[in-house]
Amino acid sequence: MAELRAWRVHDGAAWNAFVESAPYRSFPQLWEWGELRAGFGWHPLRIAVGDDPADPPQAGSQVLLRRVPGVGWRLGYVPRGPVGALDEPAVREAMVAALRSLARSEGVATVKVDPEATASSAYGQALEAAPWRPAAKVQPPRTRLIDLAPSEDALRGELKRKHRQYVNKAERAGIVVEPIDGSADAATAARALEDFYRIYAHTARRAGFVARAKRYYDRVWELFAASGHARLAFATRDGERLATLFHFTCGDRAAEAFGGMTDDGADSRANYLLKWASIIGFKHEGFAAYDLWGLATGGIAQFKEGFGGRQVDYVGARDLPLRRAEDAALRLLLPAYGVAQRTRLRLTGRHLAGSED
Repeated sequence: MAELRAWRVHDGAAWNAFVESAPYRSFPQLWEWGELRAGFGWHPLRIAVGDDPADPPQAGSQVLLRRVPGVGWRLGYVPRGPVGALDEPAVREAMVAALRSLARSEGVATVKVDPEATASSAYGQALEAAPWRPAAKVQPPRTRLIDLAPSEDALRGELKRKHRQYVNKAERAGIVVEPIDGSADAATAARALEDFYRIYAHTARRAGFVARAKRYYDRVWELFAASGHARLAFATRDGERLATLFHFTCGDRAAEAFGGMTDDGADSRANYLLKWASIIGFKHEGFAAYDLWGLATGGIAQFKEGFGGRQVDYVGARDLPLRRAEDAALRLLLPAYGVAQRTRLRLTGRHLAGSED
């Protein structure tokens, strides 16, 4: 193999075309995620590795950079990446070299990655060895994936008996599913986002987590729905929205990132019908996989497991130290900084439950 090159990508459409077809693809590597985080103190860079900038990349990293207050160094974070042909040693080496170059060009002390690589893959095994080290998690290191290739009857057969009963109960109660996508007019989208946030914030209060301010989700929708990478869905009865799910899409995969239900939605099992209808809806659109996006403990995990699929464990977040002295200092500073940030966000009601970066 010829020596691989690295370059920066400045074309959003070209970057997304690469990400959506790349091995290990995931929606936080889409261009829009970097633009979203740019509004919250991060600076996105898109770095590609390949034979020639005129050809599609073999691998790439959307890197989010952030300056640490009080010092002159920066942190780098690659949310759910790098992506690409990273089972190949030469591609991995070129990607690491490209990330290392950020120490010189951007003053980065440490880069954190957390791709969707398992310990059984060559990529995952490489991440468990030097020069990488384990790091605190950002994105969920465990999820549940549903293969959408089987027939609808086969997928229904994978539901736990109680889940099938609850889906049937909601259908008999007259609950229907209402999808919203980027084709919705401005007034329809605005009403949908109001209802989404009302239900999600209610769920947050009931479950004990704190949702971000509504403007965050409005901005997510503004960026991702316009490019066809976000959907909203509601379970509705007699015009009342009882449950909601917010999905991201990337290539042939759909992922549910946020969701919730009202008290009436819980009593009527509207959330069971909504999730089942979403799974089948994406299947009929030709998607290959449905990602339940993380497995919490207790009742939430049992709820998700009841829809079938398989549990997938990723290797988790890993750090690549780039500047030894600065990296060592940051390892001492960041825990205290993180506590202060989480406290501030909780006090201002801006903590994001789900995908943090």
